[in-house]
Amino acid sequence: MKKRIAVVFLALLCTALFTMPIAAKDRLATGYTAVSGIFAGLWVAQEAGIFGKYEIDSHLVLIGSASLMVQAMLGGDMSFAGAGGNAAVEATLAGGDFVMVGSLAKVPAFYIMALPDIKTIEDLRGKPVGVTRFGSSTDFTMRYVLRKHGLEPGRDVTMIQTGDLFAAAAGLKTRLIVAAPFSSPANVRAQEAGARVLVNMGTAGIYFPHDAWMARRSFINANEDLVRRFLRGYSEGVHRMHKDPELARRAIRRYARAKEAKIVDAVYQYALDYVDKIPYNTHEGIQEVLNQVSARNPKAKGAGPESFYDDRFVKELEASGFYKQLWGK
Repeated sequence: MKKRIAVVFLALLCTALFTMPIAAKDRLATGYTAVSGIFAGLWVAQEAGIFGKYEIDSHLVLIGSASLMVQAMLGGDMSFAGAGGNAAVEATLAGGDFVMVGSLAKVPAFYIMALPDIKTIEDLRGKPVGVTRFGSSTDFTMRYVLRKHGLEPGRDVTMIQTGDLFAAAAGLKTRLIVAAPFSSPANVRAQEAGARVLVNMGTAGIYFPHDAWMARRSFINANEDLVRRFLRGYSEGVHRMHKDPELARRAIRRYARAKEAKIVDAVYQYALDYVDKIPYNTHEGIQEVLNQVSARNPKAKGAGPESFYDDRFVKELEASGFYKQLWGK
């Protein structure tokens, strides 16, 4: 009798276990703005299914510039994205409510590349240069470099919008432009067009929110736990990118649509060089954006950098020992 009761109990237990509702995952469409190695940590996290570990049903959406991404977010078509921090700053100054909750790269992660007859930045006087779109990270970088060398964008140097970095590489080949900022893999195509590096912005000694995780404040305030879990998953993706090169290369092949080994290797090295391990924003980087924007927007002059970013989630993760567990320091 006891044996029969035990069998019935086990049967009921198994039935209960198999019929229990499975915890629902939060669906999150995550935007990103370029086929660039800066997003390799995101690609690895998606490829390895890491977001699922944190109960996130993740989908990646490519929208080809920070300004277009901000428009999509203002229109309600996208809630959360990695994009150029300068676009978030300018949108907020214009009345939006964007906030950056983590960085992907906190320096301008570009190589300024030019055709062989351009030996110095000063040689760009009277010549056309490319940026993806006005207001983008490439635009900020190009303007910063020109002004640092005594050239006024638009007056001394013609600024041409190319749409994306691959189009800029094609523009070099046809001499529509003679120089532009490049990330990887587009830098490989620029090299094939005969261009060489004039300036490596990673060593230029300035901070800039090249790409940051951002959303409108209303979304962050309503989804704090989701944001926290996303940053955990993304940070694990960055760690796996460093520790598992084959996984990283597989993700790069998929999301960068790259088949050539030299392109995959270039993107991977670029990611290792520039992607932040611990995604803190920087006060100095946002101040740099405000300095440049103030020339055309008086509101930037009195704005404090701290009103444009919120590092509490990264601080919580660091205080909990999460990053120490990942990186061992």
